[in-house]
Amino acid sequence: MPPQLTVSGGIDELLDLLASGAPADAFEDFLDDARRFGVTGATTTDMKAAVWRAMRVHTQIQRGRVREAGLTALVDAARDLALPYDSVGGLLHAIARRARHLLSMDMAYITIVDQEHGCVQVRAADGHTSGLSVGLRLPADDGITTVGPVTTAPFATHDLLADDQIALNPAFEEMVRVEGLHAMIAVPLSCGDHSTGRVPRGRLYVASRKVHHFTADERSLVGSLGILAAIYLETTHLRLAADARAAELEARLAQVSRTAERFREDCDLQASLVDMLVSDGDLRTLVATAADSFGGRVTLYTAVGDVLVTAGDGQDDGDDAAALATAVEMLTQDPAAAGGGRWVAPLCAAKDYVGALVLSAPGDLSPAARKRLRLYAQMASLFIRRDKLTSGHDGEVRDRLLDDALSDERRVPRLLTERARRIGLDLSRPYLMVVARPDGSIQSRANAWGSAYARRKGGLRSCRNGHLILLLPGSDAGPVARDVAAAMAADLGKPVSTGAAGPLTGAESVQRGYREAIRCLDAVTALGVEGGAGSARELGFVGALVSADHDVAGFIEAALGPVLGYDRERFTDLVPTLQAYFDAGGSPTYAAERLHVHTNTVTRRLDRIKELLGPDWQKPAQALEIQLALRLLRVRETLTAQPEALAVGT
Repeated sequence: MPPQLTVSGGIDELLDLLASGAPADAFEDFLDDARRFGVTGATTTDMKAAVWRAMRVHTQIQRGRVREAGLTALVDAARDLALPYDSVGGLLHAIARRARHLLSMDMAYITIVDQEHGCVQVRAADGHTSGLSVGLRLPADDGITTVGPVTTAPFATHDLLADDQIALNPAFEEMVRVEGLHAMIAVPLSCGDHSTGRVPRGRLYVASRKVHHFTADERSLVGSLGILAAIYLETTHLRLAADARAAELEARLAQVSRTAERFREDCDLQASLVDMLVSDGDLRTLVATAADSFGGRVTLYTAVGDVLVTAGDGQDDGDDAAALATAVEMLTQDPAAAGGGRWVAPLCAAKDYVGALVLSAPGDLSPAARKRLRLYAQMASLFIRRDKLTSGHDGEVRDRLLDDALSDERRVPRLLTERARRIGLDLSRPYLMVVARPDGSIQSRANAWGSAYARRKGGLRSCRNGHLILLLPGSDAGPVARDVAAAMAADLGKPVSTGAAGPLTGAESVQRGYREAIRCLDAVTALGVEGGAGSARELGFVGALVSADHDVAGFIEAALGPVLGYDRERFTDLVPTLQAYFDAGGSPTYAAERLHVHTNTVTRRLDRIKELLGPDWQKPAQALEIQLALRLLRVRETLTAQPEALAVGT
């Protein structure tokens, strides 16, 4: 400044200093010059006051510039944080970096509450740190406790270790010493109102390794950054959750699309197979289509294990016995693995096992492929059924006749007789009822076998309550029952017990013959003869004793029926004669004395009994049954007459 500066010149120079943004030292130099050289028209005190005013203006201008720079940095931080981050961790690292640069501090880190473990975890850090690394777990209070009421408001300290208003966790205090931290400011990452007591999800810490007194502007900047960070954290959480939900929905949509495509393919396959069925396609075409679909070899077997048709490439070692054994044991039509790269699906028509489809293909079958294999098996069953209907060999109509006869005893016999006549069966001729009880594991095969057997013999077949029922032409029940048991054991590989009744005539005898055959089967089973066969004539009174229902009336009728009927129709005394004859030890003379008739009369009655019961009625086996029937008949008569006798006695 030149000597003897005027007041106006001094003011102009001060304004120039303010306009040029001169540092505070320039104003102090100006004041020193004014003291040394003086100012024309003003005292030193006046000039000093002017300089101090200029310095205050300079301070305000500088503060405004600092605030402007801080706001600019805050806006830049907002732009940076608004970017779409791929993860919350990336956003947290960006927040820590921006916070450190915003205050020009040494380090910054962010802790997030870990509710599961009851602590907080360092999720992001920026600056040179050695102890406060990402993943570090700190106490629930972050290791810093402020004296006074607990609050979520921001706090700041110029020196962590020297501030009496702050208590440090011992472990955290040691870390502070290792890091050499002094000044620290912290803000909650929460966009909620602190007065509501809402616990922040985390905190942002900015620290310096020097003692630093945070200004109000610095507190305001870092607080604003905390609010922005909380908002961006929330929006990032929502966006990532929405993205995850969208990805999940896209995956589900893709799955639904794949399912719909498979469903469409299944529908197309079903339509093509139905077209093949109704357009007189044959089994060979069906099997060839299946073999091409699976890229293997497909073979169809009958119920007895004979090959119907085979097609395709693959192993053909002829060893499908294990697969067929698996098929006959299966309770559902779902395909099953049979070992050796084979898959088997049973062919079933209603309750009957009609065969099996065996696929030989490399690798495993997916659930969708198993469904396709089951569809091919079902269509093969329909092809076989169609071919049987076309060739006139299907036994469904015949079997339904026996089902109806057994299910409703009140059905008019004349109608059943007429229906039987229409399918070529004359129920007025002698027939037999044979009942078998196959094991559950071969039930389906036994039903299929029974259909074929009944057709060969010109009879009928039905299935009820686990029993295989056969109505067969014939007059001798015993040999037929044994033939059925032997044939089933040979074809099915397991012994099967049978019971038979007959000969029977007329549709009205079907129910009675079925019950009698069941009694014989129960008797054979009770006697423990596995695979045995018997009829009412062979079992005799043993059947009445050991069968399940103990049909005494049926046994008496079987042993004495013709004699009882003769006495009822002609009012004769053949039954009393039989009783007297056996009571007399087989002597006609003593029997005549008991009856008070002539010996010739007894002889003539015995001849009539021989005509009714057959020539063997006096042989030990039949005589024993006749005597047992007479004894049972006598007991029944005694029990019937007992109430009258008691009434007379009273």
